Amino acid sequence: MGLIDPKTFLFVANLLGILFAFVLAVQARSFPDDIDGLRDWARAVTLISVASGLAAMRGLWPDLVSIVLSSACLLLGQLLLIFGLLRYNGRHPAWRPALDGIGAVLLLILWLTYGAQHYQGRIFLMALAQIAFCAAGAYLAWRAAPAGFGSRFLTGVFVVSAAVALWRIGTLPSSASETDDLFDHNLIQQIYLGMFSLGVIALAIGFILITNERLRVELEFMATRDPMTGSLNRRAFFARADIEWARACRTHRPLTVITSDIDFFKKVNDTYGHHIGDLVIKDFAQRATAQLRLPDILARFGGEEFVILLPETGLAEGKKVAERIRREIEQRRDPKLPPYTVSLGLAASGNTSTDLSALLAEADAALYRAKQNGRNRVET
Repeated sequence: MGLIDPKTFLFVANLLGILFAFVLAVQARSFPDDIDGLRDWARAVTLISVASGLAAMRGLWPDLVSIVLSSACLLLGQLLLIFGLLRYNGRHPAWRPALDGIGAVLLLILWLTYGAQHYQGRIFLMALAQIAFCAAGAYLAWRAAPAGFGSRFLTGVFVVSAAVALWRIGTLPSSASETDDLFDHNLIQQIYLGMFSLGVIALAIGFILITNERLRVELEFMATRDPMTGSLNRRAFFARADIEWARACRTHRPLTVITSDIDFFKKVNDTYGHHIGDLVIKDFAQRATAQLRLPDILARFGGEEFVILLPETGLAEGKKVAERIRREIEQRRDPKLPPYTVSLGLAASGNTSTDLSALLAEADAALYRAKQNGRNRVET
């Protein structure tokens, strides 16, 4: 069975790469701005696709286009892959040293094409550059968040690409005919070009996977979190609280709910403005969270009202937590914010509450008593 014409691999990589570059470009326009790097990846896949198309014209077009310009597009495309990953990871790439390095490699490619006319030298140089880019890409892909299937898949693509490039260096022939050097039909060349074609597709798929995973995480966060404070919203609270209530009923362990309200919050808004009022709400959420354990749940129910769920916590222990929060707010004041206090009411399961709604109603009644009795206090 005859081997496939190497030009076929390059044309396939060219066409599929352009298609996936279009998909990445569409994602870049539709995804949130904080998911960065997509435009770099779209340009990178386009450049790599153009490089494969130009390389397929070897022997038909001048070497300056099919070798030198193709190498330039490939190197710039690989650089943009890395820059896109840097932006995706929240880092800013440095253009000057990278472009200087690519310029030096292209000067060597020019000399090896028109001066020394050394095919093996060009292959060695480009494979070495690919190994360097793939190593950097694998490192950045592994550290990309969220650490899911997408980042591991993309890391694997970079590792396999680097391994194939290393194998290609190790199997370079000692001599080659200049007229048949690029499209020789030996096994390693077939594998390399096949992996190149598949690699363009796999890289694009990897980028699509990691951006979709990050978008999913952001959407889940937006669906479950209060945008101002980052604490759980009402819907997410009840989803978590129902689980904790069922566990408390099953294990006969106590469960305590604390409801809290910032005292005279309307006066804060009227006196200092809504911006300062928002900062007060954020301040309370941060300082209250610092007084809680990891399994405890803080949720904002709206305005200045917050609810705290304390799993496996009885009434006495829950009151200590509420007092600790009250003292933290009263005594440690942010000089940039007006002084404020908080009233808290709490109730524990196992008393008169028959379900979670009844438990919250008891805590709300206790909060009402705290307000009636002078505020800045805890009632049970």
